[in-house]
Amino acid sequence: MAPTKESARNFTKGLGTVVVAAMIGYLAFTANEGRLPGAPVTTVKAEFDDVGQLQPGSEVRQNGIVVGQVSAVQLVNGKPLVTMDTHDGVPMYRDGYAGIWDQSALAQKYVELRPGNPASGLLGTATLPVRQTESTHDVVALLDVFDPATRAAFGNSMRQLGGLAGYGPGLHDFVAAAPGALTDLGTISTTLVSQRTDLPSLLRTSDRLSERFNGRQQQITELLHQTDETLQALGVDGGKPLSDTVAQLPTTLKAARTALDDADAPLADLASATGSLRSGAGALGQATPDLRGTFRDARAPLRQVPDVVDDAKPAVDDLSDTLSDARGFTPKLADGLSSAAPPLKVLAPYSRDIGTLMTNVGRLFTNHDGWEHRLRLMVDAPEANTVLPNQVKDANNPYPKPGEAFRDRDKNGGLIPGDPGRGGK
Repeated sequence: MAPTKESARNFTKGLGTVVVAAMIGYLAFTANEGRLPGAPVTTVKAEFDDVGQLQPGSEVRQNGIVVGQVSAVQLVNGKPLVTMDTHDGVPMYRDGYAGIWDQSALAQKYVELRPGNPASGLLGTATLPVRQTESTHDVVALLDVFDPATRAAFGNSMRQLGGLAGYGPGLHDFVAAAPGALTDLGTISTTLVSQRTDLPSLLRTSDRLSERFNGRQQQITELLHQTDETLQALGVDGGKPLSDTVAQLPTTLKAARTALDDADAPLADLASATGSLRSGAGALGQATPDLRGTFRDARAPLRQVPDVVDDAKPAVDDLSDTLSDARGFTPKLADGLSSAAPPLKVLAPYSRDIGTLMTNVGRLFTNHDGWEHRLRLMVDAPEANTVLPNQVKDANNPYPKPGEAFRDRDKNGGLIPGDPGRGGK
């Protein structure tokens, strides 16, 4: 059957459609590579120490503008070698620069190119050395600076943060309340950085407090349960008993304050008594060893007490008889002593002079020359202007007052001149 004009026309249309589709597919493929058909391509090779997540198809940029893409990533001589195709005839010189930068936080990478100075000449088929390239910097490498415990804690925090996806309503409420919370947080931050706030001391105290809680989690849990039960008990009947108690609290506090003020004086006395008691208790404590030693050493003398008592019994009986006989004499002796009191009172000022007189009288009878006793009498004649040949002038006062004769004796050497026992010459 010979083809008709209609079938030939349909074949031509189908063939044209296929050609157009092929051209559109080719354009789409080349456009996906970032270039148009027929556009000049420059191949750039660069050597890196680490390329990270860079892979073929990654973008190549210059000043943030896409100028090509990575065509291959290979390992040559132990170093990653990246081959890049730049479009529109973008030149690359020998002193150029290539760096692998982050395209997003999801570890996507791209290559940033800087052509360099034309004076250095075109790069051509040469390779940019490592010294002119910058390797990638992954977040994972940044986390390697932390110790294992910190990395584990960070990973736990990330997992918990990811778990917030299941708490949409709660997160929504938190975000709604965040403005007021941030205001309070700003006030707290301002207070913490104030010069009047000793933040280091507060942190040290908080650290010591948290150490005290370590190992007591069960006790704290029980305490919280008890506190919950207490608060529920306080909230019984709509909190009316608590409200009534709070209403009466001012009067109660005033009465308690008055009572405490009245207790100041007794407490002061108690403090003073306690201080005295402490001193006495200390003295008693110090004396206790001596008292114990006395009791221990007193056993031997106390055993001898019965024998002493038996030996003293006859003497005590005789003494009892003597005291019985002296009962009649005792009142008379008391009367005699009472009668002797007035004259003794008069003679009391002359007590030392009487002693001097007795001493001189005693010397009157003891001083002698061989078998001869001599008595010298001194006559005081104030009216006489001359001294008799055998008269001795006495320098003492012939009428001394009480106590003066004793002083004159010590001053002038006594009544008898030349007495060696009296200091005479």
